[in-house]
This record gives sequence, C-alpha cells and structure tokens, in this order.
Amino acid sequence: MTEALYNYCDGNFTVTGPLETASIFATYPQPYLSIGGGFLDQVIGTGALLLCILAINDKKNSAALDGTQAVVVGLLVTVIGMSMGMNSGYAINPARDLGPRLFTAAAGWGVDVFRAGNYWCWVPIVAPMVGGLTGAFLYKLLVGLHHQPKVEEKKLSDMEKGNTEMANCDYM
Repeated sequence: MTEALYNYCDGNFTVTGPLETASIFATYPQPYLSIGGGFLDQVIGTGALLLCILAINDKKNSAALDGTQAVVVGLLVTVIGMSMGMNSGYAINPARDLGPRLFTAAAGWGVDVFRAGNYWCWVPIVAPMVGGLTGAFLYKLLVGLHHQPKVEEKKLSDMEKGNTEMANCDYM
C-alpha cells in the first residue's frame, strides 16, 4: 500500500487538494459542508444507528430473528453510509475517526490532519456521542416507555413493596 500511495502523490502526503490522501483513513468534510451542517449530519446518522440497533435487539418489541442481528446491523450501517456518507464520510463512531487521524498525523501527514476543514477533527468525536445519546433517548421515549411489564416483573415488584396478596394471585 505504501508504494501505491507514493506513486499516487509522489510521496507528498497532503490532507487537502486534488491529490490528498488523508481521507483514505479518516473523515473530512466536503468543501461545501459547514461545521454546523456536518455536526448535524453526524448527530442524525449516529442517532439513527443507535435507535435502530435498540429496535433490532429489543426482545419486548418485534426484534430481529436470533442470529440475524449482525446482518441487519451491517445492512443498517451500509444504508446510513449510502444515504449520508457523501458529506463527510459518516464517522458515526469516534473510534472510526480518532485512531486513523492520530495514525496519519504520526505517519507523515502531520498536524494538518487536525487543522483541515476549519478544525473539523472534533466533529467526528463529539457529534456521534451526542447522536448516540439522542438516538437512545428517543428510543426510550417513543418505544421503551410504552412496553408492558411482564408478569414475573409485576410479581417481583409487588413482593418488593410488601404486597403479598397481589403477589400470590395470578395476573392475566
């Protein structure tokens, strides 16, 4: 791979411009994308990812069939990438950007990997965390709070409250 990179850019590792190669490893915004627009893009993408992962694995809901969750999540990530990846490469996970960005800084691209895109480097770290919390909160608010407790959970709850009369009777 090193030879291919040297051949492509004549050994001049750049972060921006027509022969840039840093975006092979980390995410960088398109020239038309503002910091605010990119932040919102990452929040929505990660929020959708977390909300859907919770739905896929929620046994109290119509969860995906056992053994198919990994395939469904993989398809979900593919759909998010195809629909939202053009703006900035859809980091949707801080580890997908921070590690490669640190690598490219040490491997020859220098500190420009942190300066590029008007100091874009913080967006793929912070926005996915905000998006993950937002997606989980929305799932809990819109779906999780509406689950009916199971019979066993009701009995245990009644027993903990000292209501043994209710705990001994059967629920329908």
